[in-house]
Amino acid sequence: MATKLHSYSLALIFICTSASVSLAFPSITVNNSYHFFIDLTKVKGHKLEITLVPPDLVSDTVIYHFPAIVPGTYAVYDFGRFVSDFTVSDQNGSLIKTERLDINSWKISGARNIQKITYWVEDTWNSGIKGNIVFEPGGTNLEGGKNFLINTHGFFGYFEEYTHVPFELEFRKPAGFYGSTSLIAERPTSLTETYQVSDYMRLVDSPIMFCVPDTTTLNIGGAKILISVYAAKKGNIAKLLANNIEVILQAQKDYLGGRLPINKYAFIIYMFSGTTHSGAYGALEHSYSSFYVLPEMEPAELGKEVRDFAAHEFFHILTPLSIHSEEIGNFDFNVPKMSKHLWLYEGVTEYFAGHVQINQGLQKAADYLEVLHKKMDGKDAYNDTLAFTKMSLGCLNTYKDQYDNVYQKGALIGLCLDIELRKRSDGKYGVMNLLQDLAKVYGVTKSFKDDELFGEITRLTYPEIGDFLNSYVGGNRPLPLPEVLNLVGINYQESYTTRGISPLGGIMPAYDMETKRFFIHADSYKNIDDFGRSIGFKIGDDLLRFNGKRLKISNAEKSLGYYFARVKEGDELSIVVLRRNEDTGKQYKVRLKVKVKPTELLKRNSLSFNEHADVQQTRLRKAWLGVN
Repeated sequence: MATKLHSYSLALIFICTSASVSLAFPSITVNNSYHFFIDLTKVKGHKLEITLVPPDLVSDTVIYHFPAIVPGTYAVYDFGRFVSDFTVSDQNGSLIKTERLDINSWKISGARNIQKITYWVEDTWNSGIKGNIVFEPGGTNLEGGKNFLINTHGFFGYFEEYTHVPFELEFRKPAGFYGSTSLIAERPTSLTETYQVSDYMRLVDSPIMFCVPDTTTLNIGGAKILISVYAAKKGNIAKLLANNIEVILQAQKDYLGGRLPINKYAFIIYMFSGTTHSGAYGALEHSYSSFYVLPEMEPAELGKEVRDFAAHEFFHILTPLSIHSEEIGNFDFNVPKMSKHLWLYEGVTEYFAGHVQINQGLQKAADYLEVLHKKMDGKDAYNDTLAFTKMSLGCLNTYKDQYDNVYQKGALIGLCLDIELRKRSDGKYGVMNLLQDLAKVYGVTKSFKDDELFGEITRLTYPEIGDFLNSYVGGNRPLPLPEVLNLVGINYQESYTTRGISPLGGIMPAYDMETKRFFIHADSYKNIDDFGRSIGFKIGDDLLRFNGKRLKISNAEKSLGYYFARVKEGDELSIVVLRRNEDTGKQYKVRLKVKVKPTELLKRNSLSFNEHADVQQTRLRKAWLGVN
């Protein structure tokens, strides 16, 4: 997932005419599949009724679950809280006893007599239901007559111990609508679409967006690539974005060896105006698709955003699709167990997203150094001595505030691992080669054991690589960036001082998706300088107004970006913060006002190419970057 402030025996009987489709339930005989019926023409407000004819159930008492969490989100969302009017009935229409066990689960007695289950689902994008705000790419949207985002985990549950049973979804849709997905529709008509999947994991891995289509298709590296866009402002946006997506996919195809390891892939994109419920935007990866929620913006800027997001999300076809631990392969949707290896799933994926662009000539070498510089600066906002494997295991709770480091230090782990591998193979073998070899050992249907991955990587590579992983990923030692970068002729200076303008005194505000406010994070406060202290910031301050304007996620890039780009000595800086009294717990407003003045700046993570690099450094750098 990527986030930015700034994953049959029964059938419906169709009675079709040129004007309508009627849905009727057949009598049940033998049924080894889930059959869901969804009528998108009957949305009420932001709620939709779901009907399920269940598979043949052996037990008389069963538990029906909605997921608490789904792969790729790394947050507990409790999708059962959006469900109401859960009703179970037998063939005579009589109600069967149910008991709600918790927010996500219903116990059903007399399960072998079930004829159907019905319930209503409220979408997450527009709900006021209490709990963690669902990041939009992992949520659901019901805009009657306009757009239906069917992130399947938000609408469809499963019976305990029946997750490996096939599922069938039968949709009735408004005229002119089209379902954009990586799945292939069965028996499609102008008013219906049906989808079949092998099990629940494949179901939650397959989002569908229904709307009047703005689509285009690319054929790249043996794969059919669908690009589908919904935007309030109509236009041929899909074709515009296709140009940018085609460029990055062609580069990724060559980066992967000349062919894409999939047959079909879908880029599903929803564009919004204003702001989202969560206050953020971004994307969620799936094995054969990715879903994007992006703000409306200028075409050139939009193209770059999609290209950068796509570069990350598409590489998830490698991991965790083809390389994953048992915790993911046998994912527990209600009592999740986290894997130790977020450095691999998200970190190395993020590394590839940047490295492919320099390696395939889409970016200049100097620009790539700036990408690495930002990753290093980002890493410094987190606990650099916390073992990455330990953080991964606790990312839902204990180390939740450290999770975003997977996109910072996680990418730098990929960088170091790549260079270390190339050092020992005379430039011929890198981290991409390693993942391709791991995919041969494991694959889509075979998971690795969490505690055995480092050993398997060592077996495939070199003893020193095992030492690196145990010390810098499984251990608490900071990455050896100076030594590693020196191998490829890059000068690295961890810190130095100079005098200049420090726009916010060394502070970079963080964003809280629950309060929808920017605030002063404790880790960022560690970098405060003399000017920052003169402003008067305190840890935990919420930023309400910035230079006279209310600070929101929708205007942050413009407000903060404008200030950072133009600030100079003598400018007035005015910030209104919301601060909590340590004794009473009550919050109160404080106006912080100061004139901008030069200060001693601690600069970090300076990178430059060594003009006097020796032959070995230059050769290894070319093998790593693919450029001189």
